[in-house]
Amino acid sequence: MVRFLSDALTPKQARIAALLKLEGAKRGVEVEITCRHYMHVSDILDMYGVSYRCFGQYGLTVYEKLVYGIERQRELAEVARQVDGMLGFPSPDAARVVFGLGKPVLVLNDTPHATQVNRLVIPLSEALVAPAAIPEEMWRPYCPRKVVTFDGVFEYMWTSRFKPDESVVKSLGLEPGGYVVFRPEERYAAYYKWEYTELRIKLARAVEGLGYNVVNVPRYPDQVLEGAINLTRAVDHLQLAYFSAGVITGGASMATEAALLGVPALSYFPQSYYVDRYLAEKGAPLYRCDSLETCLLSLREMLRRGRSAPIRLEDPAGIIFDAALSAVSR
Repeated sequence: MVRFLSDALTPKQARIAALLKLEGAKRGVEVEITCRHYMHVSDILDMYGVSYRCFGQYGLTVYEKLVYGIERQRELAEVARQVDGMLGFPSPDAARVVFGLGKPVLVLNDTPHATQVNRLVIPLSEALVAPAAIPEEMWRPYCPRKVVTFDGVFEYMWTSRFKPDESVVKSLGLEPGGYVVFRPEERYAAYYKWEYTELRIKLARAVEGLGYNVVNVPRYPDQVLEGAINLTRAVDHLQLAYFSAGVITGGASMATEAALLGVPALSYFPQSYYVDRYLAEKGAPLYRCDSLETCLLSLREMLRRGRSAPIRLEDPAGIIFDAALSAVSR
């Protein structure tokens, strides 16, 4: 049996790793999941009922990122000795040890703007799997040996398998349609250079002024919102989004998930995403804004328009496994 290491560093990557493990088992492929201690990551893996090993932590400063990464590499090396390659989103620590052991690295990615991690990982890869919505020239600075594309987004892997369960939100004391979900910006990521705390707080106050509860899913302890329902331990974010009136995020993943489910979503990430434009053109209710004024206008518009029918895209699971097995067989 072919075995891959998948190192999950974020909740989104945890979902991908869990689905790869479950789908891989049907294809005779074993996926060994590792992770670091970061808010909501192990919670997501537990929800899928998959086995994993979690060690190391997230660094807030560039020095911490470096030192904690070096410490993780020693433990990851022991896992990497037992696998045939790496499969997953860019993990500098996992890519370093897998490449160092002479084994292939297959990278999944939809964030060409994450320059630091991409420069460290993509040049080591045998292939890069990415949404076709992102022009291949956006990957060129990272020197990929091969780019494999698909007509969709990675989030479709789990939104297309989603089954609504109202009991999840009821257990939180929430009424379907009576709340808006907030996911703060990724303020400590190496690529994030902006300050949107004030914008996020003003948006939350505006949502409350419209009669909705604010359900906040912070990435870090200092993003807890006063007066909001703060979820510091993960529930199923898909259930949370599905039964909400809308989702607001400073990133992309939760907005993408919501829009794929037909739930209106707003992102105030300060740079344009190719994937966002792609989804909007497909008919997903995904909105973008870049200032308090445009965000308030978009907020009212998305809540007025409400839900839409989910869109259909290409599931990338088969393409991912085909590319991974091809890399190992070389």
